Amino acid sequence: MNNIAYRKDKDILYISLDGRIDASNAAEVENALAEIRNAHPGTHTVLDADTLEYISSAGLRVMLRLRKEEPKLAIINVSPEVYSVFEMTGFSEMITIEKTYPRISIDGCEFIAKGANGAVYRYDDETIVKLYFNRDALPEIQQERENTRRAFVLGVNTAIPYGIVRIGDGYGSLTELLNATSVTKLIKANADNLSQSVAYFADTLKELHSIEVEEGTLPDYKKWVLEWADFLSDYLDSEHAQKMCMLIKGIPDSNYMIHGDYHSNNVMVQNGEPILIDMDTLAVGHPVLELGSTFNAYIGFGELDKAEIETFIGIDADTAKRFWHLSLAAYLGTDDKKTIDDVENKAKVIGYMRLLRRGLRRNADKATVNHYKAKLIETLDKVETLVF
Repeated sequence: MNNIAYRKDKDILYISLDGRIDASNAAEVENALAEIRNAHPGTHTVLDADTLEYISSAGLRVMLRLRKEEPKLAIINVSPEVYSVFEMTGFSEMITIEKTYPRISIDGCEFIAKGANGAVYRYDDETIVKLYFNRDALPEIQQERENTRRAFVLGVNTAIPYGIVRIGDGYGSLTELLNATSVTKLIKANADNLSQSVAYFADTLKELHSIEVEEGTLPDYKKWVLEWADFLSDYLDSEHAQKMCMLIKGIPDSNYMIHGDYHSNNVMVQNGEPILIDMDTLAVGHPVLELGSTFNAYIGFGELDKAEIETFIGIDADTAKRFWHLSLAAYLGTDDKKTIDDVENKAKVIGYMRLLRRGLRRNADKATVNHYKAKLIETLDKVETLVF
């Protein structure tokens, strides 16, 4: 027991409990826990009971003493058998205890989409599963479930996740989507006639952007973009840095809903009805903030390598570009090229800001950073406001 496994993630110290904890080894376990915690002061302890098979009264006393030292102690991945012990003795009323979740495999599952926080797969004919990149994603899952519930109540046609599962050493969320297909699949199946796909895509986005949310209910996307601007200011000349910050500050505050990661993989169609999924980036803000990330999905990501578009979205770059422009026209309700180009340039400012920041933070190669820096500067010179 002296070799109890542990890992630190920011200010959380995860310590794994294994096998049995009873009178024969309780003192050894307690000493090992103390040694690990003392070596990581200022952290919050979470005990991972994924491989804990049994705990006796002696082990419970160890947990009780630890709970006195750390009132916010949590125990996760507790098996039904061990949970019944915690529940019977009243520990579940004193300590945050989370049961273990069913394990599934996504081997051979159809990939649907990849977003900022996870990847979505079709698990079976009735179910999709989202695998979160963060292996300690339970708080993210709970937040997305709350976002989805809130959006549903406000009238967004979305599917509410109904279960949490373990996938490898991470977590996933299950959602029922019987016989649904993504708009991306519809694009691929009808590349010569995109009208129906565009209608699903643009109409869903317009409806989403028409929903007003009570102030403070969802994050303000503009605040995030202001942070991007502050970060990027050190990498631009003073004139363009000032203009970039001025343009972002000039975006009106808004309590209307935006998805935050809107693309055709996140719009499913079921019985002729579009359903929006992957709600972890749900926020409020002006539509230009949304259009910036959507521009990236269809054009921005692939400017240096068109294959990136097919990797991310699942359609070739030329079709993606055509779909983006048709969808933007449908969203704006105009075929006037000047108007469409003007709004696209406004969206590009947001898109290129995000791509430049991404490249800098990920230590991308110099050519990538220089490309998106040049594109941002070029686009800043074309606009005087981001409002439309």
